[in-house]
Formats: sequence, C-alpha cells, structure tokens
Amino acid sequence: MDISVIIVSYNGADALMLTLASVRRAVEWGRLTAEVIVVDNNSCDTTPDRVREQAPWVKFIEMGYNAGFSKANNAGLREAKGDVLMLLNPDTVVCRDTLSKIVAHFRQNPQSGAVGVRMVDGKGRFLGESKRGYTTIMTSLFKFSGLWHMAPKSRILNAYYIGNVPETGVCHAQILSGACMVFSRDLYERVGGLDESYFMYCEDNDYSWRMEMASGGNVFRGDIPIIHFKGQSTPRQRKYVERFYESMLIFARKYEFPKHTKIVNMMTAVGIKAISWMAMLKIAVLNVVDRRSDFSYPRRVVLVSDRALGSIVEGIERHGAKVDVVKYGELRDDVGGEAVVFDIGGDVELAIEFMRRNEGKRIFGFANDDAGDSLVYCGNRLHNLSPPVG
Repeated sequence: MDISVIIVSYNGADALMLTLASVRRAVEWGRLTAEVIVVDNNSCDTTPDRVREQAPWVKFIEMGYNAGFSKANNAGLREAKGDVLMLLNPDTVVCRDTLSKIVAHFRQNPQSGAVGVRMVDGKGRFLGESKRGYTTIMTSLFKFSGLWHMAPKSRILNAYYIGNVPETGVCHAQILSGACMVFSRDLYERVGGLDESYFMYCEDNDYSWRMEMASGGNVFRGDIPIIHFKGQSTPRQRKYVERFYESMLIFARKYEFPKHTKIVNMMTAVGIKAISWMAMLKIAVLNVVDRRSDFSYPRRVVLVSDRALGSIVEGIERHGAKVDVVKYGELRDDVGGEAVVFDIGGDVELAIEFMRRNEGKRIFGFANDDAGDSLVYCGNRLHNLSPPVG
C-alpha cells in the first residue's frame, strides 16, 4: 500500500467531512493504493454517524473517551499498513497532487526524515509553524518576546520559524507541524509512536525531534501547499491554553533542562508560566472581538467549479444568497462577491493562490458535494452556508 492517512477527530464533523473529501480525491487523482483511518476521541456531535454513512471507505476507530492527540494517533498508526504514513488534522484540505508528491518524495529519498508541507489558513495566510527550528530556550525567547518581528528573515532572531527560508522553499526543518506530518514506515518502526505524556500540543515537536535524530534530517516542502483552518476542534478556551503551556514544560524538561543549571531551568519554568497568563488574557480579548463580529450570511456567493453542482447552489440559495458560478480557468481577482467558494473537486492549489492574492477582500470556503456542505472561514471559524433543512 502506498500511503496510510491517519486523522484524529474530536467533534467538527463538517470540517472532517471536507478533509476526507479532499483526501479521497487526491488518492483517486494520484492513482494511489491508500487507506484512510479516522480515530475518534469520543465526539459528541454527528461525527460517527456521518463518517459511517458518507465515507464508508474509511476505517473508523472509536476510542470511547477523549484519549488526546498522541494516544489516538498511536492507535491509528498501529493499524496502518502503508509504506508512507501521514498524520493529518481534521480541519485541513489537501490538493489533488499532495499525496502523490509526498509518496514520490519518499520513493526518491528513502533515507529522508519526516516531511512537512506549506500550510496556509482559511484566509490564505502562510502559517509559520509549517517549518521550525529546534526550540532551544534562546530560540523560544526570541519568539515569545516578539523580538523576531524585528528581523523576520533573520536566521538567528527568527530561528524558530527558519525565517531565512521563504515559505515556498525546500529546506531542512528540525521541527514540523503535527497538522500534516509524513514519514516512512521504516522510520516509524525505528522511532516508535508519539510520546503519550503529551495530551495535546508539543507532541509534534517531540516526535519531529526524535525523527530528526533517527534519520538523515526532516524536510520542509514549501512547494506542496495545503489549507489548515486551525482550531476547529480546539476552541479558544482556557483549558486548551493551559494544556499548550503544560506541554511546553514537558518538552523543556525532557530535552532542555538536562543541558542547563537549576537556576536557568527555574527561570525558564517561570517564564513559560508567565507567557501562559498573557496568552489567556489574549484569548479572552479575542473571544470578545469574535462575539462582536458575528458571522452574517453573504448576499452574493461566487461558486468556482468546472462541474454542475446543482444541489450545492440550491443549498446556498435556500438562505437568500445569489450564486454566480465561475469555472476555475475563468477565475479573476475582480470576480466580486462577498464569499468565494471553491469546488473541492477542482484545482485547490489554484484556489490557495487566489486566496493569498485576495486576503482580506472577501471570505473563502469550499464546497463538498460528498456531504452537500459549503463551508466558509470567517472569524476564525468555519460556517456552513448550506446546512440541512430543519
């Protein structure tokens, strides 16, 4: 089998179904032998029913409780049979050639470490965590103090995000994002699974570093883009902020504290705690801002598709919006509309470039005819333009 895709889900059924639709099309387009494994952390929404009904080709594993990201991924990895193993978040959209390019990478570079890709968010903005250097205490200081903003392209001040390498470049990257991390079966068998000390967050730092040390080095492929909407199953809540910084401390104790004196380690622990307090304050402010800018249904939607998607059009129009259909090859920056929705079965890479050029001018989304959904990203959340009647 060419590739196994492991996705850990926790609520967020609409986003998950969109991810699955994009993966299925990438498998078909690349003519790959593949399997998709969804490990569910006891979702309390419609996720289990929708996966079984709308994606019967998926191997669905129910943990029965919220086991966390590491433990759930490990459960999926143990079931995987592919030569290449991909960890993928349930709020992502892959391009039609994403999987075939990744499989080709490992065929051409069998000694490669883990591979990460260029991620952009639902507004088309590059996500810096796509490529990162090893998180030493000094690197983290430059990052969390904001000093890296003084020289974002600096190899030293912005070592955290490898600032000297452009987002579309290809480079050695010691730390990759768990939102899309790919590695060979051989490397997995040498390194083992994720460290289950981490419930969520920083487990990707740990796993990346272990793979880095056991291979010829991890690789960032900026020439392979995907969309990562971010945070659809981890809302802005205090408990998630606390877990993030608790995980940072676990990583520091495991890899950094043995290198330094007790006083340095104590100062580092206090610094992490202080940063967590500031992050909680920021989250509180952002949540207030989000509530003040509630999502309003667009009056005009541009649907970009080379196919007839009558049910999608009807679903959007049912809520009073006017829908204009434009083919991918005819898409122009002055297309207009408050929202531009791309057919998931089309050229997602072209959609990403359009989003980047038009960031801030309108909202963007994707139509998934597998599920009859049209999801748009606004206010850091996904909204369904064509929810089921009733």
